[in-house]
Amino acid sequence: MDIAAAEQPTREQPLSVSELTVRVKSALERKFPYLWVVGEISNFRRASSGHWYFSLKDAQSQLRCNMWRSQTARVGFQPRDGMEVLAAGALNVYQPRGEYSLIVSHIEERGLGRLKVEFERLKAKLREEGLFDAEHKRPLPLLPRKIGVVTSPTGAALRDILRVLRMRFAGVHVLIAPARVQGEGAAAEIARGVHLLDRYGQCDLIIAGRGGGSEEDLWAFNEEAVARAIFASQTPVISAVGHEIDFTIADFVADARAATPSNAAEMAVRSRQEYRQTIRALRHAMDRALQRRILTLRDRVGSSERHPIFLRVRSRINDCQRRMAELEAAMARRVTALARDRETRLTRASQRLRLDALRARVSLLANRLEAAGRDLDRRARERLEDRATRLATLAGRLADLSPLRILGRGFAAVYSQKDKLVRSPRDVRIGEIIHVRLAEGRIRARVIEEERLAEQAGLFD
Repeated sequence: MDIAAAEQPTREQPLSVSELTVRVKSALERKFPYLWVVGEISNFRRASSGHWYFSLKDAQSQLRCNMWRSQTARVGFQPRDGMEVLAAGALNVYQPRGEYSLIVSHIEERGLGRLKVEFERLKAKLREEGLFDAEHKRPLPLLPRKIGVVTSPTGAALRDILRVLRMRFAGVHVLIAPARVQGEGAAAEIARGVHLLDRYGQCDLIIAGRGGGSEEDLWAFNEEAVARAIFASQTPVISAVGHEIDFTIADFVADARAATPSNAAEMAVRSRQEYRQTIRALRHAMDRALQRRILTLRDRVGSSERHPIFLRVRSRINDCQRRMAELEAAMARRVTALARDRETRLTRASQRLRLDALRARVSLLANRLEAAGRDLDRRARERLEDRATRLATLAGRLADLSPLRILGRGFAAVYSQKDKLVRSPRDVRIGEIIHVRLAEGRIRARVIEEERLAEQAGLFD
């Protein structure tokens, strides 16, 4: 029945609320048996029964909507707050409350919605400015002594963070910067909390976040002020907003993203057992590295000792030492023989002297012998000093000729692929692998056609 066509109520015959509601319900449901409505989803809720309850809104109005489980199973996407959709269904008036709503039978995504558009716009802007770049991400400290937390002081997120930190490492100090996490002015408070903890809190790490909620509830963490405060922070920041499926601008700017506030606390502080395991693993790795280094150095020393250059130097040194020993022995034998000869001659001369001149002769000979002994000692010392000087000169020349000293001055010894010393470019072939011996190691190189440049540089003169 059309309201306009029905009998109009009068003061004498007024309608009851139920009668009016029945008339409105009949007129609306007959007038709008099936219609299409476009709007932005708000306050979306999935009931345990599988039904969906939400509102469609625009700048001036909103319309309550219901979609039963039999219809939701055919929807190919997940509706969420802020999404603009095109919904079709029948208008329904719920008589007990006099409310009308749209019973949705079909829904399709029409656009990103106002919040989604703003999210994508700000995300693109900040990405172009480099706020999401990995090069700006700071590593989280291994064991923070003080952790700053920016969140609501009455929310469940703070309780979860404190519970996990107390369970994993009770000694860590927590500094809280209270801030509203939704509604008007929340973004400014969150940004201010991050700034205060970074500048004055002396924190090693900052956690900024809140528990789950609708896209509108989490929107404060999509504000540009929060993103720029996190980026400007010199202290590493973990973003812990909502649940695992929720992503905000703060997640992209922060140095690390946690799926939940509890997960942020787990990322911030490892358990004592994990630290013990890490220390043991590092100790074992260090021991193995030291053992490998010692074995490598031992092999290098052994191979150097066996190198032909060092073998020749050692042979020359041994020859010089044997020659020096032979000279010392020959000098000792000659001094002994000379002394014996002088003694024999003195004895024979003394026998020829007469008894009265024996004392004078003996005294004279003794003086001569003493003088000769001093002369002999002097000559022996001079001979030894001369030999020692010559030996030192030879040793110095030998040291100057040592390959190690030459290599230490920046020169190199070049060996062919057959381990023969290269003295001329004719000793190698183009493309041949050569070995260059330096003061501290070896280099493998390949011969290229640069012989003419080397000759101009005077390297093969």
